[in-house]
Amino acid sequence: MLTKVMLDKLNKQINFEFYSSNVYLQMASWADTQGLEGCAKFMKKQAKEELVHMHKIFEYVLESGEMAVVGKLDAPPTDYDSIEEIFKKSLEHEKQVTKRIHDIAETAWK
Repeated sequence: MLTKVMLDKLNKQINFEFYSSNVYLQMASWADTQGLEGCAKFMKKQAKEELVHMHKIFEYVLESGEMAVVGKLDAPPTDYDSIEEIFKKSLEHEKQVTKRIHDIAETAWK
C-alpha cells in the first residue's frame, strides 16, 4: 500500500516521464528538420526510454493496488537555436528527472 504522499509523487512522476518523452521527441523533430539525422535518432531513442520509465512507474502504482493517473501535459518547446542548445537543455532536463527520482527515493526511505 502506498501512502497518499508517495502515490501523489509517483503519479506526478508518471506525467513527468511522459512529458520528458515528448520533450525529446520534439528535440528529435527539430534535429531532423535541420538535417541532423544522427542526433534525431539519438533523441528518439531517449524519448522511447522515457516512455519505458513512465510505464514501469505506471505498472508499479497499479500493482500496489492504487490508480495511476495520467494528467494533462504541457506542450514541449519547439524552437531551438542549435544542436548544442538541445544537448544543454536535455542535460538540464535529465538533472531535473534525477532530482525528482532522488526525492521519491527519500520519501520511500522515510
